[in-house]
Amino acid sequence: MISFDDSFLTISWEPDDRIICAQWKHEVGGEAMRRGLDVGLDLIRDKQARRWLVDSRLLGAIDPADVKWVNDHWIPRAVAAGLQSMAFVLAKKVVMQLTMKSFIARIDERELANAYFDDIDSARAWLRERP
Repeated sequence: MISFDDSFLTISWEPDDRIICAQWKHEVGGEAMRRGLDVGLDLIRDKQARRWLVDSRLLGAIDPADVKWVNDHWIPRAVAAGLQSMAFVLAKKVVMQLTMKSFIARIDERELANAYFDDIDSARAWLRERP
């Protein structure tokens, strides 16, 4: 079930696995990115979702201010809403892998279990194993 679909991001709810999937389509930032992620935050609350799949294979560069906003504002609100696990599918470009790994490293594992993967099936399988 698609909850948000824009030129840069699709957010969907996968009821069978109780997973929210955020599929980035290209580079985006600022208010547009925040608006999309906040729709996902509402979905966490509405569905009492605990698992989030991030498909960043097509995501472009991320502005450091946006990374800071996600880490300082969005992640704490998502955890407070009940999010427990995030799986990240990384882009093929090495520079984007490094950017995403740097972002992921800032997430407190005690609050939010996270891991990164090369393919979506492995990420989804890992999330299914999470409580």
